[in-house]
Amino acid sequence: MQANINANYYVLGLLDINEKKYEDAIHKLLYSLSKRGKKGMEVYMLVEKWKLYTAIGDAYAGLGLFTKAKDNYTVALLANPDHQPAKDALSKLEAAYSKEVATDKTSPIISLSTALPKRGLIITTADSTILVKGFASDPSGIKNVLMNGKEVYVQPDGNFWGEVKVNDGINALTITATDLAGNKKDESFEIEKTTTATNSNPEREGKSYALLLAAQNYSDDKIPSLENPIADAIKLKLILKNNYQFTDSTVITLFNPAVSDIKQQMLELTNRIQPEDNLIIFYAGHGIWVEKEKKGYWMLTDSKRYDEASWLSNKEMLNLIAKLPARHTLLITDACFSGSVFKTRGLDLGNEEEGKSTLVERMQNKISRVAITSGNDTEVPDKSVFMHYLVKALSENKEKYLTAQKMFVNQIIEAVMTATNTEPRYGTLEMAGHIGGDYIFIRE
Repeated sequence: MQANINANYYVLGLLDINEKKYEDAIHKLLYSLSKRGKKGMEVYMLVEKWKLYTAIGDAYAGLGLFTKAKDNYTVALLANPDHQPAKDALSKLEAAYSKEVATDKTSPIISLSTALPKRGLIITTADSTILVKGFASDPSGIKNVLMNGKEVYVQPDGNFWGEVKVNDGINALTITATDLAGNKKDESFEIEKTTTATNSNPEREGKSYALLLAAQNYSDDKIPSLENPIADAIKLKLILKNNYQFTDSTVITLFNPAVSDIKQQMLELTNRIQPEDNLIIFYAGHGIWVEKEKKGYWMLTDSKRYDEASWLSNKEMLNLIAKLPARHTLLITDACFSGSVFKTRGLDLGNEEEGKSTLVERMQNKISRVAITSGNDTEVPDKSVFMHYLVKALSENKEKYLTAQKMFVNQIIEAVMTATNTEPRYGTLEMAGHIGGDYIFIRE
């Protein structure tokens, strides 16, 4: 029955594309993607995944969203490199994009994520800064976005966010977007900061997702296989499901993945993760450091020991993370040379006297991109002491709200350094849009 729904909504989506109802098509095709049949132990779809992603790419191309279209065509080709419709669509898209950049004379369109009556936003806060989120769209793509003259973070698809200083009363906010053809657009808004309760704009409650990656058995005999990554990922999955706000449908496991498997899954998540959602990415496996390039890499099960092109660089993984719109993202890596994912490695413990509800609210209302790694830019032991204390911390936690930083400081760093010669690290991810706050584990 589920597989029939998969096929029916695929056809309906194609009809919408033919009628240029692109947004309706995306909705139907994503719904089709979520419906799978089951025969015995085998899960299947009547319409293959690569056909669905090609159609989703066609719908985004129809809307002029080139980055989203390209990502979906790429997923289709990662799933089936020989799928000719995706190859042809990608080639056509790149030609259309080049023409658009060359001829574009239209300024970008700017919108904010929160509804703003009378082009103004009323907030109640004691903070001196607030987080402002929005979307800048242009067929040629967005080069940068400024808020009151200060450049802020922009995702490849045009979502942007940044902090704005606010004083009591009326504050002016000017947002400037520049597209890749050099066209600019200014939009002006007003932010009224009050000290009494009024029409605030609370963040929506999101889902908690986890992507658990375990590379254990390597095809190249020059890369030794490992004993524990899959078992460690399973332990973490059970703890997240049993103790925290995760479900079978929100925990994704990839055991012994190839490089293309991870790229495909990360791009698939761009269609699934919403701006209010939270995401944990866990990787256990081999890592390697190239000194002359000052770069770290993950070595997946199809990697070749002496073929750098077969590895997944930390930078490429960070670029994939940067595409995701999640409110909070926590990367946990248990691999050698994993410290190069960081932008900063400082700790900000905040006000220890601050009430729990205030702390959680402050953390939740910011966008965080943080990481915990088992070591710095060094090797780590095969039998993971780091994993032992991570599992212990999450299993024994009795607090309703536990920040990743507090867990790291109180239960991981000293314990691991006492038992080994490695130094675990906590910090913010490089070029991924971190604003502040932290990832919060919420107990059931």
